[in-house]
Amino acid sequence: MNGIAAIEGSGAQRVLVLHGWALDSNVWLDTRALVDDTRFTYAYFDFPGYGSNRSVPPAEGMEGMAASALAAADSLGWDHFNILGHSMGGAAALRVATLAPERVSAVVALTPVSPQGTPLDEATYDSFKSAWEDPGPVLKGLAPHLTTEQLDTIVGNTRATMNQSVWEAYLANWTKADFFKTLKNCSAPVSLAYGDSDPFVTAQYLSDTAALLREGTLLGIDKAGHYPMIENPRETVQLWESAFIQAAKGESNV
Repeated sequence: MNGIAAIEGSGAQRVLVLHGWALDSNVWLDTRALVDDTRFTYAYFDFPGYGSNRSVPPAEGMEGMAASALAAADSLGWDHFNILGHSMGGAAALRVATLAPERVSAVVALTPVSPQGTPLDEATYDSFKSAWEDPGPVLKGLAPHLTTEQLDTIVGNTRATMNQSVWEAYLANWTKADFFKTLKNCSAPVSLAYGDSDPFVTAQYLSDTAALLREGTLLGIDKAGHYPMIENPRETVQLWESAFIQAAKGESNV
């Protein structure tokens, strides 16, 4: 299976969409009714082990994740595309753009984890690992604008779309990412977006990544924490579609 859970839209601008750690491509459900499906075509990807790709073993490291995303684009016949990624998927989007810079038009990474990895002390790592038993408190701490109903939906979907071994495998993948020095290979414009209430992925956390990119821009999203596509979906969609439109205008002027 290619891991594509859904393809929507008929627009000329193609967008490969990568989810984060705690939820599969269902994390984008609140935004899918808000996108411009005449300008864009969206392909929603599930990493190996998640959702529509649940029967496949987890990808090994950030390299394996990027390779699986590129293979999905290949299966669609997409030689050139934008990438939208959230959190863990935001880092994977950056890795794709460093591995295949000639294919990537633009990247929007929402609350992306660091390409340098995120070293956690043993106690913190164990708390993230054990959060599988009850992800709610951790997720609420990261995304304070989530309603109780939204949080319950995320937790329910986490249980329905993955298992504990996948949870643990991808925790290792995103915390141990190690491709920071390759960011200079990314030639596409990159928007790094953070929620103004996210205690984890802040402007400061992202500053080193932005500085190393050729065209890296930091963008804040109001009334949002780590899940801006759920906490403030309309503004978040406007942010990423504007970034892709602007990048396309830049390409046409070259």
